[in-house]
Amino acid sequence: MPTLSSIQSCATNSRRIWRLLPWLALCPSLALSASPQGAANLWLFEQPEQAAPLYRARIAGTASYQQYSANATLAFACRSDGGHVSMELVIDPKALGFDTDPYEGPDATAHGPMRVTQSASPTIRLAVGGWYGDGGAFNVGTPFIFGVSTGNVDALVRQGLAGGGTLSLELPAAKGGKTLKAVFRWPDDSSVLKRVVTPCLGSSTARGTG
Repeated sequence: MPTLSSIQSCATNSRRIWRLLPWLALCPSLALSASPQGAANLWLFEQPEQAAPLYRARIAGTASYQQYSANATLAFACRSDGGHVSMELVIDPKALGFDTDPYEGPDATAHGPMRVTQSASPTIRLAVGGWYGDGGAFNVGTPFIFGVSTGNVDALVRQGLAGGGTLSLELPAAKGGKTLKAVFRWPDDSSVLKRVVTPCLGSSTARGTG
């Protein structure tokens, strides 16, 4: 938990440029304080296009790379007519100084893997694709999306439905260097997530892949 003196020190050092960069990128020591806790840590329900039966449940967390920290979001999406659950990690690469070019688009040369760790569960590795797009309701600056549409996403969703605990996602820099890390806390109330993913979890179970 940051002290008053650390906040004042960070504010003093950042006074001239705080309007240009996200607060967390200036003050890595405050990153954890930006992660929602308690009743403020909740799932947001999203319907990106009103005419399309695609829905998302999204939570807020933090991302860090080298000495920088910034806001991040994690979303799970599902169509109401079934299919499979997809996952999106959203960051602002400019705030973090993370090179997303190797991850971007159909000609991407990097796909991770993303290492996902939660509580005492085994680490899951997921291949990712990347693009700039809609980052949802939470403000993360210029949103870059790491998307996952294959792999054991259902296992993560079921942990989210259980609620509680911490989720850590790590992604390697394509050209060496340190690892990008994002941290989220599963909200205790998972009703919104359940509403979104139930049609897809049902179809996964029916196919024997859940």
